[in-house]
Amino acid sequence: MSVAVVDLETTGVYPSVDRVVEIGVVLLDDAGEVEEEFCTLVDPGRDVGATSIHGIRASDVVGAPAFAEVAPHVSALLSGRVVVAHNALFDLRFLAREFARAGLPVALSPVLCTMRLAGFFDRSLRSLATVCEALSIAHEQAHAALEDARVTALALCRLRELLGDAVMVDAVLAVDFDPDGAYLGSGGLYRRDWAGVLAEVSAGRRPGAGPCRSVTRSRAAAVRRDRDGYLARLVSAMPELAAAPVTMAPYLGVLDQVLEDRLVSVSEADQLVGLAGELGCGPGHVQAAHRLYLDALATVALADDIVTDAERHDLDRVAVLLGLGPGDVEVALTMARSGARVSVPRRSRGFSAGDWICFTGEMSRPRSAFENAARAAGLQPMNAVSGKTDVLVCACPDSQSGKARKARALGVRVIGEAVFWDAVGHVS
Repeated sequence: MSVAVVDLETTGVYPSVDRVVEIGVVLLDDAGEVEEEFCTLVDPGRDVGATSIHGIRASDVVGAPAFAEVAPHVSALLSGRVVVAHNALFDLRFLAREFARAGLPVALSPVLCTMRLAGFFDRSLRSLATVCEALSIAHEQAHAALEDARVTALALCRLRELLGDAVMVDAVLAVDFDPDGAYLGSGGLYRRDWAGVLAEVSAGRRPGAGPCRSVTRSRAAAVRRDRDGYLARLVSAMPELAAAPVTMAPYLGVLDQVLEDRLVSVSEADQLVGLAGELGCGPGHVQAAHRLYLDALATVALADDIVTDAERHDLDRVAVLLGLGPGDVEVALTMARSGARVSVPRRSRGFSAGDWICFTGEMSRPRSAFENAARAAGLQPMNAVSGKTDVLVCACPDSQSGKARKARALGVRVIGEAVFWDAVGHVS
C-alpha cells in the first residue's frame, strides 16, 4: 500500500509547548506486508510528562537522540508514502512542529486517519483500543509507539479488507501547516480512487537517509541498569583488606550527600571509592556500610509504622544504587519492624523556614499537595527556578525539564519527592 504508519508518545497534548518522547514508524508495501520498522525514544529537552500514561521516565531518555537528530531519517521514511495514524491530526500536528523546530519542514499530506476509517465500519469506534477489540487484534502494550503503530497497521489492513478500496479514500485528508509547523486546517481530498492517491504520493519518494541512531525502551532500561550498577562494580573491584577501619562515619556522611538526589554519577562513585580507600576500607566494609545506610532509611520510612508506595520505591531505588536488592530491603524493613533503630551521620536533610522551593514533573500526588505541605512547613513555593531558589523537587532526579536544567546550572539543591516528604518534617 506504500504507506507509513506512525505513532507518537508525547509530553502532553499541546504541540506548541509539548514535545515528542517516542516515535514508532511501520512501513507497509502494496500487499500490506511490513517492509521496515523504526522506533526510538526521543529526548524532549524538557520533562517527559505523564509517565503514568506512556510509561517513559526521565532516566529512559538520558542519552536518547533529540528529534532534530532523527528528523532526516524519519523524513526519508515518510517521503513518497501516505502517512497513516490513529487520530491522525493529533500525531501530525506534533510531527509538523518537531520537523519545523529541527529546521526541516516536511510535507505531511495526504494522511489517512484509521479512527476516521473505522467510523465507516462502526460509528461508535474511536479509541485505538476499541478498534482493536472490534477487529480482534491483540493490543498488549498500549501507549508504546512501535506497538501502537503495529496494531494501527493491522487495523488498516483489516478495515481495507472489510470496506474495500472505494472507502479508503474517504478517510484520507489533505492537511495544511505553516512553515513553523502550526496547524492551518484539513479537508477531504474529494478523490474516489485509492490507487490514484498512492500513485500520486509515490511519485515524490526520495532515497533513504541512511542509518540513524535509536534508543529503544529495552536499550534504555539496559543503559539505566548499567549506569545504576557503576558504584557496585567499583566496590567489587576494590582490594580485600583484613583490618577493619576505625569508623565508617566519614564514608556514610558523604554517601548521604551523594544519594540525596537518588543518582550516583561516575564522578561521585569514584569519589566514594577513593574515600573508602583512604579510610582503609575493603569491599566487605563498604558493602556493610551500604546495608547500614539502607537500614537507616528503613528506620525513617517506618517511623509512622507505614511504608507508603513512594517510600518503598525510594528504598528499592537506593538499594539498586548501592548494589543491593529487594531482599536487602525486606531485611532492613524487618529489622525496623522488630524495633531496631539505625541512624547514620548526615548533613541536615531538612529545610529552613522561609526557603524558596519549586516543583517540576508529574508527581505521585497532586502538585497542590506538595505546595500545601511546603506552605504548612513555612516554605515558600515558587513557579519558576531563579537565583533565589533554595531547592527544586523533581518527580524524577534525571528530569531534563527547563526547571531542572536551570537548577543544576545555578547550583540549586535538587531532590526527589521521597526526600521532600522526609525533609519537610525537619524544618528549622
